[in-house]
Amino acid sequence: MTQIVKIFLSSPADVLAEQQAVLALAEEINDVIAFLSPDLDVRLEVLRYQDNVYPDAGRPQEVVDRQMPKDFDIYLGIMWMRCGTPTMDDPSGTIHEFRQAMKRREATGRPIVMFYFSDEAPSSLPRTAEAISQLAGVMKFRDELAQIGLTMSYPDRASFRERVRGGLLRAVADVQHRPSAVRVESTDREASTAEVPASIAELARSYDDVRDAMPSGAERTTKMTAIFSSLMSQAPVAIKALEKLKTSRSAGERLAAVAVLRAFPREEEINWLAERLNSDVETPFVGYQAATALAQAVRSLPAEADANLELAIDKALALAGRNPNDPARIHMLEHARQELLVKGRASEA
Repeated sequence: MTQIVKIFLSSPADVLAEQQAVLALAEEINDVIAFLSPDLDVRLEVLRYQDNVYPDAGRPQEVVDRQMPKDFDIYLGIMWMRCGTPTMDDPSGTIHEFRQAMKRREATGRPIVMFYFSDEAPSSLPRTAEAISQLAGVMKFRDELAQIGLTMSYPDRASFRERVRGGLLRAVADVQHRPSAVRVESTDREASTAEVPASIAELARSYDDVRDAMPSGAERTTKMTAIFSSLMSQAPVAIKALEKLKTSRSAGERLAAVAVLRAFPREEEINWLAERLNSDVETPFVGYQAATALAQAVRSLPAEADANLELAIDKALALAGRNPNDPARIHMLEHARQELLVKGRASEA
């Protein structure tokens, strides 16, 4: 029997091109599975209100809530300049749908939640009060999601499809409780001596340069976050060089190792991630992203890893607690620990 993996696609109207990219990507993945792994018998189905909702009585969001399927496996949200139309209880329909998905996740451990924000500059700055309000809503919501490690960014529409591809494939693997499709086939010796790919080394240098040249603040954090997103998109080519990246003297290359482990969580590396929270040996930004990688490990690794995850998160919290003036990392880890508890209850049900 074919397993249908349902993807709830949620976004305001200014990212319709990205919606079309998700639809095309889902069809592409379905074709690849049918051609290369017909025995897998898995099919992706994208749900969105344009295709799954018909006109009915009631407020628009109430109609969407009533008619859209509730048993989806993946929630995929996208935002750029617009937050969306306000609902009775939330700043926008997209935020409402995200929060509904999170409520279900907190109760059952599902769906997998992903959210992508565009960093593409607009052709002109927002000038109307409504446009400025919309952009402010996006930024506020983005900050909210950054605190729980559910945000990814893409630099422009041309790169969105490739950025979302890896996350979507990982999410589908998580739905099936399958390990990632990416493997390191080399021996331990080959893995330890593999050279860092040029694209990764360049991004790592960019991080080191930004961190050294710019004063701390929101602008520097934004640039470093964009670099981390690029490193995650390059994770498949960096995975063989993981050992060299982990032990590098460059904070940028260690950040690349964190990006690899966020994209492809490994139980044997969660203790190394926890140690990144030690501010005596690691930069705060690398430590924060290590916390997001631990949160992803909670979501992706099988239940058999839960005991080791609990130990790693407790260790990371103890290290992060040495610097109470950096609450973002502590909040991220506390959220990861809560997700681990939900995951445990769901696996026992």
